[in-house]
Amino acid sequence: MTTLKNPPLIEAIFVLQWGEVAPGQFSYTQDEQTLFIGRMSASASSKGYKITENIQQNQFMIPRLVTHRFRQQENSHPCFQVGLGIFTVNQVKDNYKWVSFKESIKTGLEIYNEAEPNKLNDIKDTLSLSLHYQDAFFPENNISTEEYLKEYFHVNAGLPESFFENTEVNRSKIGINMAINVETLNPKGAIVVSIANAIIDDQSGLLMQTIVESKAKDNFNGEVSINEIMEWLEQAHELQKHSFEILVKSSAYR
Repeated sequence: MTTLKNPPLIEAIFVLQWGEVAPGQFSYTQDEQTLFIGRMSASASSKGYKITENIQQNQFMIPRLVTHRFRQQENSHPCFQVGLGIFTVNQVKDNYKWVSFKESIKTGLEIYNEAEPNKLNDIKDTLSLSLHYQDAFFPENNISTEEYLKEYFHVNAGLPESFFENTEVNRSKIGINMAINVETLNPKGAIVVSIANAIIDDQSGLLMQTIVESKAKDNFNGEVSINEIMEWLEQAHELQKHSFEILVKSSAYR
């Protein structure tokens, strides 16, 4: 990723989520629903992220939906985002380097910790961590999605030849929307690789998203600290590198 001359990266995202006590059931304190966002804004401002954007579109806060964004300058990255039960650190392709992105994540965690000390431990039982990478690929007009995957990816995604013997199907107009979930041992959790046709910057392309995700209680035996999370982050990034280098041929982005 950091060694690529022309990376296909759209955005890298680190995510904390919490509050889901059962599938689809959420529980949050009154403080989380009222005061926490303000404390986050004050803490972010003290770290130089003085611009607060209120992007809440609903009258009531919805679990895991971002409502506020913090930046150092207008439209700059990295930026921090927060909502009810969610906190993210976002970095787009411009100026992306793993070392600087990692430092931004650490800064974001410090902002989070200063807003409410010990919160990471208070929410440990429902806390999840994930590292996302979104990459864009643009097949040329004369190549189908099926042909592109065969040519540029180490991914098998197609239908048997006999399927196309039916003259009523058009092989040149194949779309794809696939996801593969694999358990991971270090860190404990899963890696999810998805590939789908998408409109990216008004252009037809393929969106590849890779997510390494874990539950805090499965990875941290003691207290949840910034240092523990940063160690998890290194492990998650190694899996991200492995995934990209194995699945995508270099000819896809050179």
